[in-house]
Amino acid sequence: MGFDLYGVNPTINKEYPPRYKEIMEKYGKGGFLDWKKEIPEDVKNEYFELKDQYGEDNPGDYFRNNVWWWRPLWNFVCNTCDDFLSEKDIEAGYYNDNRKIAKYKAIKIGKRLSENLADGTVDMIHRRYELTKAKADVHNKKVEKEMDKISEQCKAKHGKDLVPAHYPEPYKTMWDDMYSTKMWESDYPFNKSNIEEFAKFCLQSGGFTIC
Repeated sequence: MGFDLYGVNPTINKEYPPRYKEIMEKYGKGGFLDWKKEIPEDVKNEYFELKDQYGEDNPGDYFRNNVWWWRPLWNFVCNTCDDFLSEKDIEAGYYNDNRKIAKYKAIKIGKRLSENLADGTVDMIHRRYELTKAKADVHNKKVEKEMDKISEQCKAKHGKDLVPAHYPEPYKTMWDDMYSTKMWESDYPFNKSNIEEFAKFCLQSGGFTIC
């Protein structure tokens, strides 16, 4: 699962080259490759290379994060931009409901993130995340070791391998209780370059939809 953000009226710094149009005329349909057609592998590779280059040239066109990367990014946006984002804007960022963020708000987000990058705020949050992640990693290794012990005890008792969901009692409750103590902070990375890319997207998106 991920979050796809599309620029409403993105700044086009550089158009697709003629070769892209040639590929689409022969193999495309509705703005994408038509996978029902027999498309040579080299053409597929060329298509994706051209798409990637277009994205680099026009950062306001499209932005994507998986759920693990998006949530800490959007959390940071909400915390630093809560003076102009509405409650509906903030809530919409956690769902794929095609919520539109207006151009003037997108620009303000981009500028605010750029300020946070310049004044060291992002670096400070990143260091805090790395410390939390390190603690979580140490803790989770201990938890996983205990979970493995429970699994070994269950196997020794019942003589066969089972998935935890099928462990007989009391092993299932023991395993579930131990699993519930895991720290998940390390699974949601806060990344400086991700903030930088999102700031560029916001500034050049002309507003965006969250899908």
